[in-house]
Formats: sequence, structure tokens, C-alpha cells
Amino acid sequence: MRAPGAIRTGIVTGALVATLALTGAGAAIAGGGAIGTGGDGGGGGGGDAYDRKWDNFSFKDRKWAQRTSECESGGDPNIHSPGGTYHGAFQFSSPTWKTSPMSPGGEHAEKYRWKVQAVVAVKLKHRDGAGHWPVCG
Repeated sequence: MRAPGAIRTGIVTGALVATLALTGAGAAIAGGGAIGTGGDGGGGGGGDAYDRKWDNFSFKDRKWAQRTSECESGGDPNIHSPGGTYHGAFQFSSPTWKTSPMSPGGEHAEKYRWKVQAVVAVKLKHRDGAGHWPVCG
């Protein structure tokens, strides 16, 4: 089992997340920006504007974001792919992150908390459809 914050080597399953949480190794996931916590997630960014936007999304959009981030990264906003190409809970590439609606900019999504990444992902899905997440979206 890899330590929290280790690079992603494959799809993280709910069972792995549960195991990490039960062993205490998932503290970073459970308390640091996991889905719905509003925690910092290891990075700043966002704040009230993103919280308000998230709160105004439909139940369907919020469910999509939760399901998609769980599939992509186990819901971990700080994770990145082994090659360093994809970042954050929704596994954004840097160019996609920078050009997405409501993106706060920056090089990588993983610098921002889960809710900021989720708002950007939902807005991107509204603009382009779910094709950015061909397996999970």
C-alpha cells in the first residue's frame, strides 16, 4: 500500500480509500479537502466565489463531480499521474486547467482544494461535455 500523497499508479478504488481511512493513512483524504468537506486539500485558491458556485450547482452536477473525481483519483485533489501529465481530483492536464472556465490559473490543478477543482470541472463539462473524462465522466 502506498502512502498518502504518493503518485497515482492506477484508478483508486473505493475499497482502497476505505482501507486508507480505516488504517489512519487516509487522514489527508478524510480531513484535507475530501469531497464535501470544503477543506483546503493541500492548496489554497478559491474561497467564497467557488463555494457559492458549488452551492448553486444542481444536485446532478454535484453528484457527477463526486462520482467523476472518485473514479479519476479516489477524490484526492493533491494527486498526479505517474508521468506528471495529469493533476488533481479530476486529472486535468496543465493546458486544459489553464483554459477551463473559472480556472484560477496556475500550472496545476493540484494546488487548489477539491471544491475549486470541482467547480472548474463542472463548468468545463457544461462547455465541452464529458469527453475530457472518457472513462469516468
